[in-house]
Amino acid sequence: MKQTWLKKIRVVVALTFLALTTLLFVDFEQIGETPAATVALYPQFVPSLLKFTQTFAWVATGFLVVLVLTLLFGRVYCSMICPLGTLQDIIIRLADKLRKPRKVKFRYQKSHDAIRYGLLALTVGLFLSGNVLALSLLDPFSNFGRIAGDLLRPLYVTAHNGLGQLLESLGIYGPFPLQWKAPSPATLVFPALFLIGLIGLSATKGRLFCNLLCPVGALLGLVSRFALFKIRIPKDACILCAQCSIHCKAGCIRLKTKEVDFSRCVACFNCITVCDTHGIGYASPQPVKFYPVPPVSLLLNDSRPSHRFSSLVDEKLDGAREAENRAPNPARRTLLRGSALFVIGLAGLAPQDSVGTKSHNRVPTTVVNRKAWPVAPPGAGDLARFNDLCIACHLCVGACPYGVLQPALLEYGLSGLLQPHMDYVTGYCSYECNRCGQVCPTGAIRPLELAAKQVTQLGIAHFIRDNCIVHTDHTACGACDEYCPTKAVHMIPYRDGLAIPEVREHLCIGCGACENACPARPYRAIYVSGHPVQKLAERPVSKPLEREVKGEFPF
Repeated sequence: MKQTWLKKIRVVVALTFLALTTLLFVDFEQIGETPAATVALYPQFVPSLLKFTQTFAWVATGFLVVLVLTLLFGRVYCSMICPLGTLQDIIIRLADKLRKPRKVKFRYQKSHDAIRYGLLALTVGLFLSGNVLALSLLDPFSNFGRIAGDLLRPLYVTAHNGLGQLLESLGIYGPFPLQWKAPSPATLVFPALFLIGLIGLSATKGRLFCNLLCPVGALLGLVSRFALFKIRIPKDACILCAQCSIHCKAGCIRLKTKEVDFSRCVACFNCITVCDTHGIGYASPQPVKFYPVPPVSLLLNDSRPSHRFSSLVDEKLDGAREAENRAPNPARRTLLRGSALFVIGLAGLAPQDSVGTKSHNRVPTTVVNRKAWPVAPPGAGDLARFNDLCIACHLCVGACPYGVLQPALLEYGLSGLLQPHMDYVTGYCSYECNRCGQVCPTGAIRPLELAAKQVTQLGIAHFIRDNCIVHTDHTACGACDEYCPTKAVHMIPYRDGLAIPEVREHLCIGCGACENACPARPYRAIYVSGHPVQKLAERPVSKPLEREVKGEFPF
């Protein structure tokens, strides 16, 4: 049974999904509102499942398609659709190229069912109890999103803008520059450590993450036990050459019994392409005709009985593996060192406009901004509901054109680690933008029409007179009034001909433009405290002209 074409299809589909998903996170402007984005997001298992629980819409039925494919062909999601799975395959390939050649690439691994199904039960149990932390930390799509959006995106933006400047210097109109505002370095620690761990694990143990820690892999592994088509080894066709086992990145082929643990098979089809005698194939339960093979004794040219060959193979594999483990592995150290240097480099990209930076006012402010609640994105609605559905994939963070959405550290508490929140130090929520709700793959941020978003009250602005430049420095300002889109912040007479801000709460939508524009440091004179449940503000009414201008202008 010659089925090498299966791997070719797998590689093409996997690279297509990886390219689309990566571009979606690093450069949302390119494909964020095109059918390509739908193709990349529709079959992602966890986002689709969570969104379906909220909308019951056909556009959120991708997880059902994945389950049907798994029942037919096994874990093709892990090999073709999951971007983190393809990233692991690339790491495995690069590691093989960088280190010295190995006779034994992989070997059979124990299933560790207690760990993988225990983690699956823990993840599901915590989710049902209202805690999504385990799911967001282990979900493959979320982890890939954080790797691409938080770690790869700054490199892409730098290269993209550098190319634009180069073309402009040559008199050629280049691509429109991209913007990226660095999050807090503390929020980059987890995706960086996860990437380093993934590199080390993939380079040494293949797809062990998928079969040990990934809850999606564990669930699909349970389903794949009942798959119609499976990788099968007919005992009368296999000559025990061991090629399938040593190339199995999932470590699920056991030579002693000529069996494949299909619950851990990630459908990479490497075993099929390396079997020269076609002794392994992708088949249905019915008997399959394989090519006839010579007797085992002739191929081995060994007088020992064939029933002892499986033991002999295992002994050889053990000896080769021990020899390789004793040898130093400079490539592995190079990968880890490079990853660590990359993380250290990112630390220098932290936002510079934060508490503790150089003051813009003569008298430093002293009253701390104490926010009762963090500010969630528009469309989040109930804060508890948002925290229960958001898997911190950071797609909305990458899509936000003004950089106001940033990963949270402990603003939501430990259960909301890395979920997006409105950080008005880095930006503000544009009055004319509703993109985050349109792109959220789980439904944690509900899509809002622009008119509805413009009256959604995320929080209320609070003015601290003792921090205001008008009060402390006795100088005119009014930046908060100038930037407020609804004129909820307006200036009233103060003293000595100066004016000071006042907040009209019924008009405030909590967009943070006032807080972002406030020049007072280290603590701002106006800040936004969020609502646990988002409310509605009154729609601002345009002021009519006080008098009609007749004749020529007086200037």
